[in-house]
Amino acid sequence: MKKFSLLEEDQVTPGNVLQLFENAFMTATLDEDNDIRVTTEFGAVILVKVHQDQKILKYLSMLGFKDSATDSSKLAFLNELNTTVILSRFSMPRADILLSEYFLPYEKGISSYQVINSFRLFELVTLAAIREYDKANLVE
Repeated sequence: MKKFSLLEEDQVTPGNVLQLFENAFMTATLDEDNDIRVTTEFGAVILVKVHQDQKILKYLSMLGFKDSATDSSKLAFLNELNTTVILSRFSMPRADILLSEYFLPYEKGISSYQVINSFRLFELVTLAAIREYDKANLVE
């Protein structure tokens, strides 16, 4: 098991980032698209994508909207989330999907602490925002 405290820019690869999550005792795997799938302690799966050409890590979480949710209520919910929640960007790529994203640049390298701490913060902010602002019970 490799231990990293700092990944140089050219070392930021899906395999090495996966190793950071494993070193933090988190359940993580590489999928067929070379994305890292991290299963949180709450059972949610968050994808981590390594965009080497842009030197960015992208964290994303996808949740489902209930069939009973109207388009206008979903759009109002997204607007409220994006107005009040600073860390994540929320969108609706399909009528039944709520997407939360966070982008972490790694130009000139990144520390393992920053990768893991940012992931945990993204997870907590996304779940807390949905709990707090989903007053109409739109999200499954």
